[in-house]
Order: sequence, then structure tokens, then C-alpha cells
Amino acid sequence: MGYCRFMQEASTQSIRSLRQAAAALRARRRARGMTQKQLAQITGTAQSTVSDIETGVVSVSLDVYLRLLEALGAELTVTGRMPEQDPN
Repeated sequence: MGYCRFMQEASTQSIRSLRQAAAALRARRRARGMTQKQLAQITGTAQSTVSDIETGVVSVSLDVYLRLLEALGAELTVTGRMPEQDPN
């Protein structure tokens, strides 16, 4: 794996909504070169469920989300929220 790809995969993302979580999961899956079907098979989840999660149609239990992240070589990290910057 090239250094740039490793750094891209190792980057962190702030997730504050279901839509952002869906986008992060989809991006991670694509970066790993996996299809929804492959991810579903590895995690014992239906492909349609993976699709629904990635489009933000459905929220799932933390357990399911953690299984998906684990299969993608990622993890959930909780940090303190940075104060929002005042644009003025």
C-alpha cells in the first residue's frame, strides 16, 4: 500500500450526524476496494442493509456499525467536541 493511500485511510473524520457516518463508512469501504456485497458477507449483514446504512436511510445499532468498521480496518474514537468557530 502506498504512503498516500495509507495516510488517506488513517485520517480521522468528525461525525456529527447519521449522514456523515454513512458517508464515512461508504468512503472507507471504497478506499479498501470492497463492494457492499463483500462487506455484507464478511460481517453477516445483508447487502441491502449495508446500502441502507450508506445512504442514511436507516440507523443501526452500535454493534452493527462497529462490526462494519472492524471489517474495514477502522475504529470508533470519541473525543471532546471542538468549539465551533465564529465566522465573523
